[in-house]
Amino acid sequence: MKNISQIKNESINEFGSKWTQDRYAKIAELGFWKSEEMLINKYFKPKSKILDIGCGSGRTAIPLSQNGFDVIGVDITPRMIESAKKISSSKNLDIDYRIGDATDLEFPDNYFDGAIFANNGWVQIPGKENRQKALAEIHRTMKPNGYFILVAHQRYHTGNYLFFWIIQWIKFFLLKPLGFKFRELDFGDHFFTRPYKIENKKVKQFIHMTSKKEVEEQIKKTGFKIELRKRMGELSKEDVEAMEASMSKNFNSFKSPIFYICKK
Repeated sequence: MKNISQIKNESINEFGSKWTQDRYAKIAELGFWKSEEMLINKYFKPKSKILDIGCGSGRTAIPLSQNGFDVIGVDITPRMIESAKKISSSKNLDIDYRIGDATDLEFPDNYFDGAIFANNGWVQIPGKENRQKALAEIHRTMKPNGYFILVAHQRYHTGNYLFFWIIQWIKFFLLKPLGFKFRELDFGDHFFTRPYKIENKKVKQFIHMTSKKEVEEQIKKTGFKIELRKRMGELSKEDVEAMEASMSKNFNSFKSPIFYICKK
């Protein structure tokens, strides 16, 4: 638990840093990805109540509101919520933003018509049990037959990541059984270096690189039914190229984030 709390606090500090805040203020202006817009238009009912989990600076909450949805944005980082409120206010939008933890949502049962956890936010929750809790909370707060759009970073093993997975295998299957302790909580946990320093120290950010089997088992365990599973590259070549989400920028890249359309 101590390790989970430490990773969570470090993540909040990183997302609240000036470098990240400046970056996300620009990202907020980008609006929907083409792939997101396509799925939102198909699965979210017009003018329905939508929960935007991990809303950040408002990149998805803003266009949701502009398109007539009654959206509530939740993020665990206080400075992200401050930024989202400021940016939305500059656009004359009165969006309900709240500081909150996806693993313990403040909303009643069957409250939202739909929900979205965009841009790999779910896989930045440390600990498999906590990621399961977040899915359970989203399921609890959604109305029956509502749709939840989840975006998850997928696991791939080529290029520079081949060495990473070799080290992971050694840590979890050779050294951990012998009693060695590691910062990683689950197989697939990755701490990547951000391009800035705090007090002359490198800053690390956590992400869990989940497998298709793992994420789908967790979704189904919650009670959701997976209606659709699509890579970003299968939905929009433009998104893949803009996000540099592939090694070769080929259509349907295996490195594209994966969209899961989950029905309660």
